[in-house]
Amino acid sequence: MIPPGNDHSNVDDIDAAAQDWFLRRGAGTRSSSEEEACFEAWRNADPRHRAAYEELSTLWSVIDPLEPAFAPEGRMHRTKTLPRRWPRRGWMWGGSVASGLAAACLLLFVFGPATSRLPARLLADHSTTAGEQRVVSLPDGSIAWLNTDTAIDVVYSGERRRVKLLHGEALFEVRKDAGRPFDVTAVDGRTTAVGTAFAVKEADGGATVTVTEGTVRVTSPDQASASAEAGTSVEAGQQVSYRRGEAPGPVRGLDAAAATAWRHGAIVIRSRPLAEALAEIGRYHDGRIVLMGSPSRYGEVTARVALADLDGGIDAIAATHGLSVTRVTKYLMIVR
Repeated sequence: MIPPGNDHSNVDDIDAAAQDWFLRRGAGTRSSSEEEACFEAWRNADPRHRAAYEELSTLWSVIDPLEPAFAPEGRMHRTKTLPRRWPRRGWMWGGSVASGLAAACLLLFVFGPATSRLPARLLADHSTTAGEQRVVSLPDGSIAWLNTDTAIDVVYSGERRRVKLLHGEALFEVRKDAGRPFDVTAVDGRTTAVGTAFAVKEADGGATVTVTEGTVRVTSPDQASASAEAGTSVEAGQQVSYRRGEAPGPVRGLDAAAATAWRHGAIVIRSRPLAEALAEIGRYHDGRIVLMGSPSRYGEVTARVALADLDGGIDAIAATHGLSVTRVTKYLMIVR
């Protein structure tokens, strides 16, 4: 057997060969050892072969879990289908494929992470949607700046001021009141201040506290019932993170103004991998931003992106890495 694509040198032919292999290996039949050897020979013959195949695998990992939602009732088996030609710069897809992907993109939006948090948003005292920022005046005169896709509960008593961050990120400008400490709880931990300014961000099962003014004390779940001296002290220009069941730390210095630039309509990214940079921008964008290929292939990103022009920022970052952006629908961007 002659591996398809070994004699092709242009990008479109390599993409077509990658699709041939992807369809053949995903058709539901067991590949012979000879066929697998031919596939390995083709993939290892040129780094572009491997990259093209990885791109297809990455895209399918996004779409494949959604396929049952569009399958005809009673269908027991399925075969992967892809367009015969997938040009590297711009896609020419048949109507049924494009329609299916558009529906998948809509499902990603409707039933994605933001929607899974809908019950919390409905029960919260204050919340924002993706891309929205909001300023909330708290009962004592303190201010809460809610970042994108954020929800908080406010529980004040005569002895203590408490805010629970249900999800997202919020910055608090706390009115001084030595007799009533101000607590923000997130991921079972607690940040306590008397009069200062700090941000708390919940993500991926953990929380990060960034102090812009004064000092706060961050207490982990294990320290919650300990003495007032327990916990980690964090000062202005410092940041600390914690996860469930773990103590906070270590404390690290940072540019707090840059970390909270979203209050002033910008995202500041400094020396972060491309995948992380796109994920950070994606927090402010409805739908998904998918980076094709191995993230290790790309350099780091340092950029300032205006919240009012996320699309322009994504295009500029992609261009600096020699990549392009394909907007399949409003809810799905492919960077490749």
